[in-house]
Amino acid sequence: MIRRCDSLVLLAKKLSEAKDFHGCVEFSFTPDEEIGGLTGVNYLIDQVSKPDYAIVAEPTGLDTVWIGSMGILQLDVIVRGIPSHAAQPWYGVNAFEDGVREAYALIKELKPRIEGRQFMGEGAAITLGGFVRGGNSRNLVPDYFQFSIDRRILPNEDVETALNELINYMNELRGGIKSAIDIYVVSKIESALNDRSRLLNKLINAIGNVLRISPRVGVSRVPVDTRYLQRAGIDALTYGPGNINSAHGPDEYVEVNDIIKSIYVYLQLIKEVYSDV
Repeated sequence: MIRRCDSLVLLAKKLSEAKDFHGCVEFSFTPDEEIGGLTGVNYLIDQVSKPDYAIVAEPTGLDTVWIGSMGILQLDVIVRGIPSHAAQPWYGVNAFEDGVREAYALIKELKPRIEGRQFMGEGAAITLGGFVRGGNSRNLVPDYFQFSIDRRILPNEDVETALNELINYMNELRGGIKSAIDIYVVSKIESALNDRSRLLNKLINAIGNVLRISPRVGVSRVPVDTRYLQRAGIDALTYGPGNINSAHGPDEYVEVNDIIKSIYVYLQLIKEVYSDV
């Protein structure tokens, strides 16, 4: 199987064979990206000297450069009512019905506001009900209901502000609800942005010289390991072969021709960097 990391292995081979190159290019191959990167890139940057520039070879496609990435806020909303027999529902408090009221208000009122926000051509997103559970029997008033919220944070948004927006909105709805409602934070990942990159122009030039195209500059809709480098003050960007629409799916693939092209883009970028030294 040919993977994106193969482009870096082949690049290292090309550099080792270049008799006229005397610079320093470091390669890292870290695990853990799929589950957050804490023990991968996050750990690595505290163990080595910080580079001046960095490229993370995630699959942006050869016509796209990411200068940032969206963050994630994941919540579980727990609704607790009072059980009773379905024949006498007035003795209970229906956690499901109260949970649905909360969820419907979020979908009807807050979701359009959130998803109307844009940054560099990407929109914020909120998904309710990816995880749902509750109830024990058809003939009982349910005293427990749970649903999840997944909120995608734009690079010009703050994850704490997004959290407070959701909590404050749900708190405003509690007046007409008898159940107790608790909100638990499951995951928080800040967005990232490198909007003052000196490396960006060099990469755009390299892509133009090799591929004869002007790449689209945007942000990733999912967190990528580049964010750890950017937060450490490193001029880091994301650019690599592969179609993001097939990444990490059952039929993930990278065109061999794209891998070869990316090698020559990286080589040209290295020349662009060292031309200023």
